[in-house]
Amino acid sequence: MKAYERILETFEKFTTERIKEIGRLEKKDFIRERKMPFADILRYILSQKGKTITMEINNYFKEVNRRENRVTKQAFCKQRCRLNPEVFKQLNREYVEAIYKGSEYKTYKGYIITAVDGTVLEIPNTKELQKEYECQSPTSKNTRKSARAKASGIYDVENNIMIDAILEKYSAQERPLAKKNIENMLRIVGNDKKIITIFDRGYASLDILFHLKHMPILYLFRLQSDIYAQEKNSMKNDDEIVNLKITKDRLKNFMDEELKMKAKQAGGIDTRLVRVVLSTGEVEYLITNIPYDLMDTKEIGQLYFKRWGIETAYDVIKNKLHIENISGRKKVIIEQDFYAQILLFNMVEDLKNDANKQLEENKNKDLKYEYKVNMNILIGTFKEYIIKIAVEDDDLKRKQLYEYMLGEIMENLVPIRPGRTFPRTFYKGRNKARLNIRRNS
Repeated sequence: MKAYERILETFEKFTTERIKEIGRLEKKDFIRERKMPFADILRYILSQKGKTITMEINNYFKEVNRRENRVTKQAFCKQRCRLNPEVFKQLNREYVEAIYKGSEYKTYKGYIITAVDGTVLEIPNTKELQKEYECQSPTSKNTRKSARAKASGIYDVENNIMIDAILEKYSAQERPLAKKNIENMLRIVGNDKKIITIFDRGYASLDILFHLKHMPILYLFRLQSDIYAQEKNSMKNDDEIVNLKITKDRLKNFMDEELKMKAKQAGGIDTRLVRVVLSTGEVEYLITNIPYDLMDTKEIGQLYFKRWGIETAYDVIKNKLHIENISGRKKVIIEQDFYAQILLFNMVEDLKNDANKQLEENKNKDLKYEYKVNMNILIGTFKEYIIKIAVEDDDLKRKQLYEYMLGEIMENLVPIRPGRTFPRTFYKGRNKARLNIRRNS
């Protein structure tokens, strides 16, 4: 199954009673046939371009050739508040499942390589949302409290797919969220797949190591400089098996009481401790249960840097899909926008993978650089065509629209220049996206 077939299959589900049932907050919702029925609301949310609600509604009804029957802003908002965000979570789960049911997804040494990480999201700074999601503490006396949410995702770095994503309160701890991500991933991808999961600093703890011990995945953690100092100092080689002993201080970090008792009885856990020297001369430590015969010391160091893929994914989600440009002030709308954008991200990345495969097959060997799809152009073009493809009943015309879209995407490529690096920049200040200045054109 190609990206086109998966995208089309998802659109077709919008009209099914099964998906409508998931999308109801109450049994009475979406019973009557209205000017903007259930399937239209799903398409509308996926195709938003960050304009005012009135402009988005007008543009949507133009696209579906029903301009004279368009709904008012008030009627739409009332309907939208009846939509259960779970519907987008379910559609995304099924979309990702379809990818891993096939055999065309990429692996590294036969393993699906995933990375876990969290990020903080800006949300409208209202009292209701400050209460629902909590606030980021002000950094100075002159800075006001700002409502924020925390997201955690597990990402396939070889196939560019966000397998699972969770939206939670700002104060939610990353380790419990990561555990949920992994459990959800195994339900979606399947326990029969070979998986390696990479974690950044801050995740490593005996609590999560014991949690992962009986799970069918391999792990790789980057260690913070101030933990497991005794084990690091006792290393005689750059790569060896060590026993992380259970101490009273280490037991304090366990959140699960049952797991805490098991760890106390075990007295410790054996793991592989690897010391790597970065290009800057800085020394880093990694812990893993990847066998020696699968990867040597150098390969372990190289594997860790694949984790950067999830950072790139968050950049696309935040700065190209503009997930923080929320279209409402209610919790239900925050969740609708978030999970819809995760689904849209996976569709876009799936389409990009197909386009890049096509580029690889037809590449000109005489060119100085290899080329890849321009992500900004891809997202903009996909949003322009998404409604046309979704509502077209004629299979031939629908396929033609898809080919037109792919053609426009392939006309706008960017060169891959090896060896380029950029410093990470951090945004400070008020929300980048504000409800009262949403674009009107």
